[in-house]
Amino acid sequence: MSKILVLSGENHGFNASASIIHDFLSEDANISATLTDDKEILASSELNTYDACVFGTGFTRTERQADGSTARVSDLAPAEENGLFQFVSEGKGLVGIHGTAWWIGGRAVDLIGGHSNWHPPGSTFTVHIEDSEHPTTQGIEDFDVEDEIYISAHDPHIHVLASAEWFGKAHPMAWVKPYGSGRVFYTTLGHGPGTFERAGMQKFLTQGVKWAAAS
Repeated sequence: MSKILVLSGENHGFNASASIIHDFLSEDANISATLTDDKEILASSELNTYDACVFGTGFTRTERQADGSTARVSDLAPAEENGLFQFVSEGKGLVGIHGTAWWIGGRAVDLIGGHSNWHPPGSTFTVHIEDSEHPTTQGIEDFDVEDEIYISAHDPHIHVLASAEWFGKAHPMAWVKPYGSGRVFYTTLGHGPGTFERAGMQKFLTQGVKWAAAS
């Protein structure tokens, strides 16, 4: 059985989706899922009792400055960030959701495999499965979501699993990659909880979690 940590939190509004993700993961007989909003777990030895972490609050957040301007600042304490990187590099799984790759740089980009800082207005669009043979996409047909199409800059070596079309070009919506001895599954989807109420997305993410946890 795979032991999965779903790390919730208000950043990127992920708390609205995390409980839904936890609930449908818990319906799978081969998954034991735990939901928490305590980021300090990333810096504790308890983290290593899990096989994979579902992470959607991201590495950075917007913070208003004294002069009224805004700036992107780290959302994780250094020990929490280091703990997450070590967790994956030493052989565990990371399932990154949506805002995890929003306005990041440096080693976070290396971990996730890509990043974004722009998207067109939210819309309803079709998620096209690019690789139907991968363990994460087995039995999944193309499905529609109401979400955001991130325009991502990404490592050309990522394995793209799904895409969506915007202005005649396919943009990756989900991919996988190795990181050290671990595995990373990332999806740009998940701006709101409605995405995770779609049967296709639930099956896709459940299989993504299992794949990441098997590293």
